[in-house]
Amino acid sequence: MKAIIYCRVSTKEQAEQGFSLEAQEKDCRKFAYNNGYDVDKVFIERGESAKTTERTQLQKLIKYAVENKKSLSFLIIWKYDRLARNLTDQTLLVKNFTSLDIRVLSVTENNEDNSVGRLMRNIIGSFAQYENDVKTERTINGMKQAVQHGRWCWKAPIGYKMSRDAENKPLLVPSEDSRFIVEIFELFASGLHRQTEIVDKLKKEGLKNISKPLINKILRNPLYAGLIKVSWFPDYINGLHKPLISQEQFFKAYAILHGKKPTVTTKSRNNPDFPLRNFVRCPKCDQKLTAGWSTGRKGVKYPYYHCRTKGCSLNIRKEDFERKFLDYLTCFQPNEEVMNLFEEIVLDVWKTKQAEMIKTENRIERELKDLKERKNRIDDLVIDGVFDEGTYREKSDALRDEMLLKQVELDDSKIHFVDFEECLKYCKYVLSNLGSFWENADIDLRQRFQSLIFPEKLYYESKTFRTTKIPYIIKKLQDKSPEKLHLASPRGFEPLSPA
Repeated sequence: MKAIIYCRVSTKEQAEQGFSLEAQEKDCRKFAYNNGYDVDKVFIERGESAKTTERTQLQKLIKYAVENKKSLSFLIIWKYDRLARNLTDQTLLVKNFTSLDIRVLSVTENNEDNSVGRLMRNIIGSFAQYENDVKTERTINGMKQAVQHGRWCWKAPIGYKMSRDAENKPLLVPSEDSRFIVEIFELFASGLHRQTEIVDKLKKEGLKNISKPLINKILRNPLYAGLIKVSWFPDYINGLHKPLISQEQFFKAYAILHGKKPTVTTKSRNNPDFPLRNFVRCPKCDQKLTAGWSTGRKGVKYPYYHCRTKGCSLNIRKEDFERKFLDYLTCFQPNEEVMNLFEEIVLDVWKTKQAEMIKTENRIERELKDLKERKNRIDDLVIDGVFDEGTYREKSDALRDEMLLKQVELDDSKIHFVDFEECLKYCKYVLSNLGSFWENADIDLRQRFQSLIFPEKLYYESKTFRTTKIPYIIKKLQDKSPEKLHLASPRGFEPLSPA
């Protein structure tokens, strides 16, 4: 009669208790020899836990048993908990082998095929499961305590690696990929880049195995902001590890992901060879122009913009088309005198607005403080037994989301306050150099810029361009006479007249 042998030891068992696969196999082979069984095949499971039946060698064993059930009579194991520590899994495995007419035999335990034998095996199995459950509870309790002290207890995410602190306890430290994590949040929080664009950019910079799902996972992970969030606790916990980004950056990305903050990303990318394709329209049929390469008589290819509608004759070389577009952009550029006055007016409006911004900031801080007090009152109600855990989590999660969005609003007001003058200088530069700015920008920025300058339809007609609308600020700045310049204030500002 033929028998197969299955031996297993987990990494932890081998390290802490000295279990030996060689000793198990030796005992199993001796058991087979003493009972007159021929050993057909041995399956060795190295370093895998018995908590799951999805083990490599166990699955191979089951497959082999099914394929050779007619020639096999016994499965020999050292102990029943080698099959599974969970009693339900253990019983099911024994039952499945029995259905194949393969009897499971233990080298060190009772093998009697009667009620007493089955009872003893069930008792032993129950104790094995109990031991495993106790270990699991101890492990989870230990992990909970570690998390409460700010320690991350799982595999390090991209951007971090596991190290040891002065107390020889595990601690996350930044890895060589941490710079990419910083870049991901900076690009996404700006509202100017889609996740697919960030993936392409990082791949060019050398980050391997990056993908949109991974980017999305990174942006939702508060660990990078020095915060730990696990299902065991309703609130964020400050981690001991070094954050890669600020909490403000994380919450801003959070707001964008949840549609609470607008972005200015383009709807679709274009061919970098033809930045005006699908943007400029034909005046006859109102269709967006397409573009492509035309092969000449000598096999040389030439780039052209043309109408896609059959019967339309609009067809123009790329270099001529884009040169005329640059000329058209240049005609919107205000002169230096107008731009200097524009800067003075906007700065004057900004200075009058600072007091209002400070009031807004103080108001948001009061509202945030009130939300935190409401959160503390909910904690007290749980302690007093007024709320059950389900109600507490529901109310706590709602308040936490509201606090996050309020924090984003507060952070935005501070950022605008600090960066305004630099932003104004940049705007002045762009408005004074419309043509060169478009010409030197990459394809994504060109398309955003085109949509900003021409928010409605742009046509090419009679060797020039015309549009149905331009932004209000450019329309006002086109006035070449500074004495006539009147700029509308941003929403909420009082209109000013030039000094």
